[in-house]
Amino acid sequence: MKWLIIIICAILLLFLNFTVIDKLIIPDPCYYHTNEMNPILKLFYTATSASGGHPEQNIFNLIFTILVGGLIGKLIYRLYEIKIKTE
Repeated sequence: MKWLIIIICAILLLFLNFTVIDKLIIPDPCYYHTNEMNPILKLFYTATSASGGHPEQNIFNLIFTILVGGLIGKLIYRLYEIKIKTE
């Protein structure tokens, strides 16, 4: 049960990252044709000529998202476990 919750939360956060969060952070990818990305954006995104200069999520972004999703899942499981023990 614990690992199932952790995996589901990691997958949900990946889905949110690729659909919602990505669009909120980079509303206009063409902006980066002429402007430089800031250091924090460079940490999570790369803009290569293969992508036409548009920022794309890199492997660090993927790993970070999975880890944060797993930690959120673990926290949810702990809260669930505490609730079960108090009943």
